[in-house]
Amino acid sequence: TMKRILSLLLCALLLAPALALPAYGEGLDVAAEETSEEELLRIAARVKELLRVEDDYGEFRGDYNDGLRPGWNLNWSGNDRELSVTCDREGVVTEYYRWDNGGKTDFYGFDAAFPGIPEERARSEAEEWLERLMGEGETARIDGRTAELVQNGEYRFYGRILKNGLESPVSFSLRIGAEGLRGYSRSDSYQGYVGELPEAGGEIPAEEAAAALDESVRMELYYVPQGDGEARLRYVPVGPYTVVDAMTGEAVDMDALYASFGGSAKNAGNRLLEDAAAAEEAAGMGAGLTEMELASIANYRDVLERETLDETLRALPDMGLEDFTLDRCSYTMDEGGQIRASLRYSALMDDDHLFGFRQETYDNYMSWSDRAAVVKYAVLDARTGALLELNTVYPLWEEGWKAGGDEEICGAFLAAAAPERYRESGLCDLTGKSQGDGVTFARLHEGYFYPDNYLYVGLNPGTGTVDEFRSQWDEDVRFADGEELVTEEEARKAYTEALEVTLGYTAWPEGIDYGDPIALHYADWGYTFVESLRLCWYYSGTDTVSGVDAPTGKAVTEMTGGSFAYDDLAEEPRRDAIEALGAVGIGFTGGYFRPEEALTQESAALLLLRANGQDPSAWDGETLARQAVWHGFVPAGEWEPDRTVTRMEFVRMILAPSRYGAAAELEGVWAPAFEDVAPADEGYGALAGALGLAAGDTLEPDAVCTRGDAAEMLYGFMSR
Repeated sequence: TMKRILSLLLCALLLAPALALPAYGEGLDVAAEETSEEELLRIAARVKELLRVEDDYGEFRGDYNDGLRPGWNLNWSGNDRELSVTCDREGVVTEYYRWDNGGKTDFYGFDAAFPGIPEERARSEAEEWLERLMGEGETARIDGRTAELVQNGEYRFYGRILKNGLESPVSFSLRIGAEGLRGYSRSDSYQGYVGELPEAGGEIPAEEAAAALDESVRMELYYVPQGDGEARLRYVPVGPYTVVDAMTGEAVDMDALYASFGGSAKNAGNRLLEDAAAAEEAAGMGAGLTEMELASIANYRDVLERETLDETLRALPDMGLEDFTLDRCSYTMDEGGQIRASLRYSALMDDDHLFGFRQETYDNYMSWSDRAAVVKYAVLDARTGALLELNTVYPLWEEGWKAGGDEEICGAFLAAAAPERYRESGLCDLTGKSQGDGVTFARLHEGYFYPDNYLYVGLNPGTGTVDEFRSQWDEDVRFADGEELVTEEEARKAYTEALEVTLGYTAWPEGIDYGDPIALHYADWGYTFVESLRLCWYYSGTDTVSGVDAPTGKAVTEMTGGSFAYDDLAEEPRRDAIEALGAVGIGFTGGYFRPEEALTQESAALLLLRANGQDPSAWDGETLARQAVWHGFVPAGEWEPDRTVTRMEFVRMILAPSRYGAAAELEGVWAPAFEDVAPADEGYGALAGALGLAAGDTLEPDAVCTRGDAAEMLYGFMSR
């Protein structure tokens, strides 16, 4: 058969001498010695042996990708399985994803479970796979003491790829489950580095580099959220990302270097992910509606009408709406029943209404367009008329145009638009905490900023009218009690001592040489620079050491590998369950579990969201509420973060969004599992007993659930 012939041919190619290909960075064309067919045969044979790909897939496809890291996308599929592999032209695997359906129906609700293999075995298998997956001169180092638990019962390992035994900017992510390797990717999958890799030798001493690096460290003191509703004073490093050239000893500000090419040292190659909540439109008359539908529609009872909202907005100072017409007003209701009104305004530009632009800019635009319209979008609380967000879109662009920031104008606007929050705020001059080119006011508490709560205003630079407004505010944040604080110098010392001066390779931006075909390829893709690797000294650990706790003077190390450890479990009978959850990243920050403390709706949501594979550490109260409702842990309209949760309520929080939720709601089919469970909860009680959430003769459904109780229940569910 054709499959048999292909298999024999692949084996023959494996035994044949490998044909030489140009190293990446030396050429983009297929080597003259190989046709595309021959190259794919060689690559497929190497990858199949390397990854131990079975022979029972029904289909195979290979696609060539002529990108910034040219290579092949290989896909095997059939028998409810699929394997996708991306590799470069040397056959180095850069991405690997394997799906095994096995006839099962996918479930996208809450399905947290402990992996089917112990972490020690998963780590051992991960290390074995990494050794096979590395290219020439590369080794891999897994970061973190423990692995991160993926919701579907797999472990995820993160780490760094070393070149010639030295650190490099290339990182990896690898997933291991009971069935072996499930996924793998490295950060240079789609973009490589140009030029030769420099060898170590002759570099300046580490002590000299450390002195130069220490000079670059600056700290700022402000409140930082702790992930449990509390904010605490912390010294945060704000100096530029600095490295020391290992050959010259020059300290280089990498932020400034990248900025000179229009890039960013911190965010290069990163993609920002944004959460968006779905909105629903209510329509229709009242006939035939259920009580649930009528209750939802009743949220519109106190909504302000279009004309009132328009008047409210126009009354704010410096809005500049005199030439604008209200085009439409729409209402949307979120899961919690809050209703927002979205207003769209527009105005036509002409010679007498240039909206701050130069006449020449307007004339150039109109030379090819029939009309130029400015549009303003405003979002208001539909019940109170409070402005929540404002954005202005102009049809033309002018060089040097950016939002204005007159403090007096912005302050007068905020005093009318958000008076209470403005009174609690101050003009924020913290490094990197401005929300844009306009003016940022951050919340103040006892003289210190809490920049996670802010008000931002951007002005039209020509007219001084308000173009942008947005805010973020958490009314429920708790500020830690003021204590005696260490000095900035003491904080700098604690921070630098927690880091390690490391010799390794650093990504280095360089201008494009248009005579170089490799660099020209980058230019064709829209890049303004290329990156090579340069040998440098730098601080390692800055990704985990986030600052210094101001009251204690201790360096703050974020949880490594997703683990939690506690200092208050010595006599705790549920210690095994709490520590098992903490080992896979499910728990509470701060170093204390407080097992006898009453479980609140907020702390229950934090626990379950972490079990769902998410990290809510830096979320504000609004985001936490939205996610808790979105994932089904809390019914819409019932978010009360400080309300204590009963044991039965926590059972419902676990089971309702799970694959068992529909069965738990059935009535009249369950034999009572516990004597003290109400008839309406018999399904949940029976499943709680069957799935390991509760044991014994009583569930105590109406008793207040403690944190320890919650850990024991969640541990039982995940061990099912």
